[in-house]
Amino acid sequence: MPGKARWWLAALVAVVLFEGSSAQLGSAFHPIDRGVLIGVVTWTLVRYVRSSRASEGRLRTARRLGAAAAACWLVALVWDLVAGAAGVPETRQTVVSALLSLVPAVFGVAAMVTLPVAPPTVLGKLRLLLDGLIAAFSLLALVWLFVLKAWYASHGGGADGVTLMVLCIVLIVVAAMSLILLANGSTRQVTALTGLSVGLALIAISMLLQLASTLRGADWTWGNGLLQLGALALGASARLPFGGPPVRDRDSTTFAAYTMPYLPLTAMVLVAMSDQMRYGRLDALVAWLALSAVLAVLARQFLSLRMTASLNSEIDAQRARLTHQAYHDPLTGLANRALFGERLEFALGPDPGMPALLLVDLDGFKAVNDTRGHAAGDQLLVAVAGRLKSAVRATDTVARLGGDEFAVLLPGASGEADAVAVARMVLERVGEPVTLGEGSPVVVRASVGIALADETSTAELLLRDADLALYEAKETGKNQYRVADPELSRSTLGRLRLEEELRAGLDAGEFEVHYQPIVELESERITAVEALVRWRHPTRGLLGPGAFLETAEASGLLPALDGFVLRAACRQVGLWRKSRPTFVVSVNVCAAHLVDPGLADEVAAALAEASLPAEALMLEVTETALVADLAMAARSLRELADLGVRIALDDFGTGYSSLTYLRTLPIHALKIDRSFVRDLDGNATDEAVTRAILGLAETLGLRPVAEGVEGVSQADRLRDLRCGHAQGFLFAKPMPASGVTELLAGPDEPLLHADRGASVAG
Repeated sequence: MPGKARWWLAALVAVVLFEGSSAQLGSAFHPIDRGVLIGVVTWTLVRYVRSSRASEGRLRTARRLGAAAAACWLVALVWDLVAGAAGVPETRQTVVSALLSLVPAVFGVAAMVTLPVAPPTVLGKLRLLLDGLIAAFSLLALVWLFVLKAWYASHGGGADGVTLMVLCIVLIVVAAMSLILLANGSTRQVTALTGLSVGLALIAISMLLQLASTLRGADWTWGNGLLQLGALALGASARLPFGGPPVRDRDSTTFAAYTMPYLPLTAMVLVAMSDQMRYGRLDALVAWLALSAVLAVLARQFLSLRMTASLNSEIDAQRARLTHQAYHDPLTGLANRALFGERLEFALGPDPGMPALLLVDLDGFKAVNDTRGHAAGDQLLVAVAGRLKSAVRATDTVARLGGDEFAVLLPGASGEADAVAVARMVLERVGEPVTLGEGSPVVVRASVGIALADETSTAELLLRDADLALYEAKETGKNQYRVADPELSRSTLGRLRLEEELRAGLDAGEFEVHYQPIVELESERITAVEALVRWRHPTRGLLGPGAFLETAEASGLLPALDGFVLRAACRQVGLWRKSRPTFVVSVNVCAAHLVDPGLADEVAAALAEASLPAEALMLEVTETALVADLAMAARSLRELADLGVRIALDDFGTGYSSLTYLRTLPIHALKIDRSFVRDLDGNATDEAVTRAILGLAETLGLRPVAEGVEGVSQADRLRDLRCGHAQGFLFAKPMPASGVTELLAGPDEPLLHADRGASVAG
């Protein structure tokens, strides 16, 4: 048997034995009996006080009110005990006890209405209270007809009769309220509510029967026993868990909750009709109670109508909120992409007014978001949204399309001049400093793309043209606007299409590596190769770097291409070094790749994958790449040098040449740009520059490599100037790896005399 069941069985046996003993001992045992009841009520009071401290919210308030009810009941019991000992007249004692019993009853009803099972609103509490009154009036009529009517007819009115009626009303209301709560409770609340209902029912039955017995001049032997059991049930329910989600006014949807108030009402109507048919008239008190019940029902229905109207208003408000959320950006409150699309379609409708569309993208937002945090970034977006709204008319639409991209729709714009004026205003307003929190103000700029609608425009085409114009504005310096036109659209579309093809080509493995031999000028034998990327385009054939490198750099794809060439070149030179142990491959590194903190790790991984020593790899960087971020570039070069990788300064003399680079950076080789080599044998200035570079390389212990050697006279002059290595079409064009393999496998003779038929023009 569970522990709780054993506890209740022990309590029931104890009460029966105790009350049986008191019946045998008679009235002498009455003070002890009352004392036990006072002790049980005191225990209940303590239980409610402790449970209220451990509770929260409405449950805490309800248990505090329950403790107040127990305290008032305790006062009434002490009064009854003291009044009996002091010889207070019985009638007076009964009346005062009844009046004192009203106070705990009021606190008890208040506690039940405050429980989380009761609705939180005033209307909901009134509905629950009216449900209790409907049941109470009906039960009171039944009690009157079956219990009290005959006694009242024989004893008449007086104080005793009034006291009896008051107690009946109070106790039946309390019991009815507990039953209504039990019907409205959830599954997780049933145990606590059952204990509460059983306790209140036992107390109500005990007090009612005890008082009726006293008024008839008889003793109710088990009155205090039922009171003790009721108090025990209330005390036990005070600490029971009272879980469940928060209750709302419309959550009482169970059949029991709907029918509980009307079952006793139906019984009262049937019994009253039977009584009228038997005696030919309706009892006056029953008539008044029936009228009261009907009024309570009408009030209950009126409250239901009010609650339904309130629910409809809440649903309408919620629907409006959901609609607003569906069509507005939650951060800025601007129209979102869906609403903007609808308004753009409407603006392009049959009405002849042609709209203008502006796409606005913030320049520098990512830096603010990264350095100041996402909260500051959100504040900036909200501030920009407000400034955009202030720059347009009330009839225009400003939307946030996502991230830091906004759109402005100018319906019925008179032409390009209006759109340009708005774009200038947008650039001016957005460019004003913005204060974010406690930090210093920040300044961001914007780029604006403008598209003007015509008779053939669709929403998709207008958005595309504005997007292309925005792309062009950002590409040509940012913080400016561009107006879409057919020529601009074709040019930008071509770049975007090439960018898409580049991404697809990388994924599809369409790129390959060709190699141009580097020879030792003295012997004209191959000592190294430079790895050069080529694109095997599915429709345009083999493309050299001039056809796509600029777009790859602008789109951020160049580091990925560098990585591909690096890995392929390391694998290939590892094969060649099996027959040429000192063979070296040179790989170009772009500016964006050079400042990548993970470059050294990437190079180390490529060398490890190919089982290649670091001295077999030379990385070529340009002076322009160094200038882009000298501190980060220097860090990367030192990390690479620590690996053992050699570094060559490519196109030396054409960029921001500085002796500081050669003195402070780990440079191992200089590559003389082809522009100096081209006219070496006919231009005194180029010869002087080349001579100076070669002297500098010799002084600093750097290996010079001349690029773009195409004539024998150029090669001869470079030998005279003591240039050690060269590359160019004179020796070999860039070729696939198989062509280099064929050259290396042939006789070890000068390359000018080798068969270069396998070479591929680059």
